[in-house]
Amino acid sequence: MARGRPYETIALGEDTGLTATGRSNLAALSRHRWFLLALTGVSALFYAGVELLPAWDVPIASTTTLNHRATVVPEKKFVPRIDDSDEVDTFCGIVGQESGYIALPNKKDDHYFYWFFESRRNPEKDPLILWLTGGPGCSSMLALLYENGPCVVTKDLKTQLNPLSWNNIANVIWLDQPTGVGFSYGDKDDYDMNENQVGENIWFFLQGWLAANPRFHGRDFYIFGESYGGHFVPAAAHAIFTRNPSVHDDEQVIALQGIAIGNGLTDPIEQYAHAADMTENAYNLTLVSPEFEASMKAQVPACVEMVTQCQTDDSVCADAQAFCHEALVNPLFLTTGRNPYDIRKPCAGGQSIGCYDFSHIEAFLNSPGIMDVLGVDTDKVAQWQECNFEINAQFGNDWMKVYSPYVPPMLDAGIRVMVYAGDADLMCNWQGNEAWTKHLPWSGHAAFNAAANRPMLFQDKPVGEVRSAKGLTFLRVYEAGHMVPLDQPEVSLAMVDTFLRNEAF
Repeated sequence: MARGRPYETIALGEDTGLTATGRSNLAALSRHRWFLLALTGVSALFYAGVELLPAWDVPIASTTTLNHRATVVPEKKFVPRIDDSDEVDTFCGIVGQESGYIALPNKKDDHYFYWFFESRRNPEKDPLILWLTGGPGCSSMLALLYENGPCVVTKDLKTQLNPLSWNNIANVIWLDQPTGVGFSYGDKDDYDMNENQVGENIWFFLQGWLAANPRFHGRDFYIFGESYGGHFVPAAAHAIFTRNPSVHDDEQVIALQGIAIGNGLTDPIEQYAHAADMTENAYNLTLVSPEFEASMKAQVPACVEMVTQCQTDDSVCADAQAFCHEALVNPLFLTTGRNPYDIRKPCAGGQSIGCYDFSHIEAFLNSPGIMDVLGVDTDKVAQWQECNFEINAQFGNDWMKVYSPYVPPMLDAGIRVMVYAGDADLMCNWQGNEAWTKHLPWSGHAAFNAAANRPMLFQDKPVGEVRSAKGLTFLRVYEAGHMVPLDQPEVSLAMVDTFLRNEAF
């Protein structure tokens, strides 16, 4: 199948007059503090011998328009974005895009930064996706420029068009949140620390964004996220689901159709109970001795008890996180030197967050020229960081909270849910993700648990397993780690397209 236009290589400074200056001094990650990163990527997808997606070419528009106009909406404040008159033919794609800030009316002085790209296929009809990177505290610009966005940044600080971008099939917003993450900024005294705040802020961000982009009123809407997005996505969806019935006159009903979580942390009680299951893995890797495996699994009840206590007593939460990681997760990679986000690989020493090197993305986004084009408020944001340790620490009591209870009411109301997991990930492994989906108390519980795990085929090759019933789908993806769309870009894009089309898996 043709993949649309071939890769274009654009050097910084070429066509746009931009220059790159590298600034990378992110502190080394401590042994005990791990970010659940979310980074993220059509061909025909076949399931159980039946073609789910036909091969098709993606039509791509001929120019890119970067919008930078000031917009005033009653009771909302917006920072100007990139000007309508500026056309950049080759900067990160050849479709309409905009970037800038939405001020949150519910906060002191908080401004959420976003970068939006129209669909390459049919922007007037294709759905709208909001992408939320995890961490907590990591920027969604990582996903846009490294995994599932319209371009990637190369090591020599050039950009290459990504023919498997998620905006092949949808309009996509990549959002830096919560406040203090990426290019977003606000009053430190008003920083967030839990998912109620996250959900409320995303509701107000979307209201502001839709007010500035009225052509998307009523458009089918989906929230996708990865890793700590397993917290963020249900929280944001819950805020929309509960606020939609009572919108104010100046607010829009958001047409939420579905949510998707990739290698997420959603139900720590269920998931940490399965953390040590990766001692037996599809890659025949020996991570610990049989004796140590037995001692690890003997610690599961204590971990589960502490996480359960955390649900009603915040004073236990930090200890629960430390104990469960030390007992059930860290031993699987600390002694072997494996990458905890992908056990197929060694952890590359000296690299930045979580064994991956994002220094080229940091240098790219910290270029004064790029900041100017994106409309970054450099008076408020001196430097972009891939992950913010201060924000990560703010969510210390939130990490072990369970957010799966937000899911059943949405499923029962017809909002579809897809949970997918690469089977080489230790941090949010596939066994734990499967477990929490099977544990959900909802009207489709019996049907989902009775459904068989069936093979998922791609180009006549098995690429995973799928279980689906009544609007809930779980996918185990082979040969993929924490970042499924990075490791399996064609498979993941076809998977997303199947979900958006509401076709059977």
